[in-house]
Amino acid sequence: MKIKSITERTFYSRNIQKHEMASMLGKEEKWFEESDNNLLATIIRDKVDNDWAYMILAKERNDEYRAVEVDVSFQTMEVAENQLMIKLNKLITSGEYKEELYSDNETSETSSSLIITDINEEVKKYLKKHPEKLHDLSPRKFEELVASILEDMGLDVTLTKETRDGGSDIIARVKNSIASFLILVECKKYSPEHKVNVGIIREVAGVHSLKEPSKSIIVTTSTFTKDAIKEAALHKEKIELKDYYNLKDWLNTY
Repeated sequence: MKIKSITERTFYSRNIQKHEMASMLGKEEKWFEESDNNLLATIIRDKVDNDWAYMILAKERNDEYRAVEVDVSFQTMEVAENQLMIKLNKLITSGEYKEELYSDNETSETSSSLIITDINEEVKKYLKKHPEKLHDLSPRKFEELVASILEDMGLDVTLTKETRDGGSDIIARVKNSIASFLILVECKKYSPEHKVNVGIIREVAGVHSLKEPSKSIIVTTSTFTKDAIKEAALHKEKIELKDYYNLKDWLNTY
């Protein structure tokens, strides 16, 4: 077992397609190969947050490579590479990736190979299988994830700056030939023990009254306190709550 550094050209000489969207959102900086087990990996720098991620790909029976592991939000390239090596060695030792690849192929009538797409797409597919990893995202990464999911639902989405003052994390619009509906989204990336309290509901209600959108939505990786749920019920036509379990339902579409 030997994991070696390779060039980008060598990496893409394998059966992998490079997508333009990937280069827009993230830049691959390093590439690796473990030929005995037909594994490839790349270190990616996020162009939005300037943090780091890694992606591991394995060869399927049709000789195409698809992603089997993705992890994100590392502060430095060195940390991302160190965690990548740990994960590669664990996958090789356990053989988990082989079980996943082949069981997927055997239960599907059509090929579902996953090649390199934009990093957000890979993250969503990964989080579908490992929703507990939502808690490992940075707050900004969580906002990006929610914005991307809403965009996939057909909304026109704008992710606001981190330095926003009194605004919302995401501005979304639903447009048709008759009307346009404005939706303001507030994201709270909390641990499971840190529930969203009534104060957040009142803050969002205040912004809602000021900006008068069609709907305000609060999305969290946690859940809501009883008082928060009661307060939101007083604004049931204006405010909607989406918690960890709603996020899991959204991710199940990927």
